[in-house]
Amino acid sequence: MRKWLVVAVALAALGACQRGAESSSTCAASASAEWSGLRVTAAAEGDDCASAQATLTIKDAAGATLFSETHAAANLMSLAQANDAAAMQAALADWINSSNNTMATSGALPDWPASTEAPESGEFPFYPEEGIARDRYLAIRAADAPLFCFVQGGESQACLALQNGVLTKVGVQLFPG
Repeated sequence: MRKWLVVAVALAALGACQRGAESSSTCAASASAEWSGLRVTAAAEGDDCASAQATLTIKDAAGATLFSETHAAANLMSLAQANDAAAMQAALADWINSSNNTMATSGALPDWPASTEAPESGEFPFYPEEGIARDRYLAIRAADAPLFCFVQGGESQACLALQNGVLTKVGVQLFPG
């Protein structure tokens, strides 16, 4: 009887350990897509999805990194609600889906009239990246170059223009979150 009690206790302990291992979930997910001949990847990793870090990387055809940026997934509107690895993977795929983009080319960027301090874009203001002066902004806009915009906060998206194999962070557009 005592031998069976010891075996039962050992099996119960083993089951508890296995359940503990299963409940300590991690959040590891990734997605990739093509955009204008470039490879866009998004990856998230963390002890859980609420504390995961999400990295967006864009590489050229040779594999050279043209852009990479990491954010707390909880701070990104499009990733914040992902509560497990499967949901995070779907959210990452949506995050880098360029067909969700409201501005496919730099020609769709709002105009920046000479008499204003920044581009005029109605209720969704666009703020040029630091170092992007009006003349450079207007040249990027006139080039009508491929534009990749991605959610980079709770109520904003960052936009990158591709010209001659170089990505330029043009600025950030606010939107209601």
